[in-house]
Amino acid sequence: PVPVIVISAKEEQRTKVAMLRTGADDYITKPFDIEEVSARIDSHLRRYRRDSTSDARSRQLAYKSIILDPEAKSVTLGAELLSLTAREYEILALLMSSPKKVFTKANVYESVWGEEFFGDDNTINVHMSNLRSKLAKASPNEEFIETVWGMGYRLKP
Repeated sequence: PVPVIVISAKEEQRTKVAMLRTGADDYITKPFDIEEVSARIDSHLRRYRRDSTSDARSRQLAYKSIILDPEAKSVTLGAELLSLTAREYEILALLMSSPKKVFTKANVYESVWGEEFFGDDNTINVHMSNLRSKLAKASPNEEFIETVWGMGYRLKP
């Protein structure tokens, strides 16, 4: 995602076009004016900063009144900032990434812990219970996570 500026002695148009088509943002041939190169760098960085700011906003996940910000690793429910453990945060991020999908305990464990699931579901049960409690404390009249019996968990429609 970082701007790429190619500085080269090759002046052939086909080389310039090839570089630009393969991902370069700019192509400058030698000899060059240092002020012009500096201005081009400033211009590309300005666009990069503007684009990355809008990208960060678009990466936020929202479900009902929950906002999950992956960049800040924060979760707000209504106006309240929730204090989640890393595992609780990852479980919620997983569920919010596909709100309609039912995640099996194996899905949750392998995605969040990054290890193979061997059927010991107590770890998942405890973390899910803690996450539900924190969500319920912040919004007592709403249920966010449901258990689909015999299958797993999903966000409650």
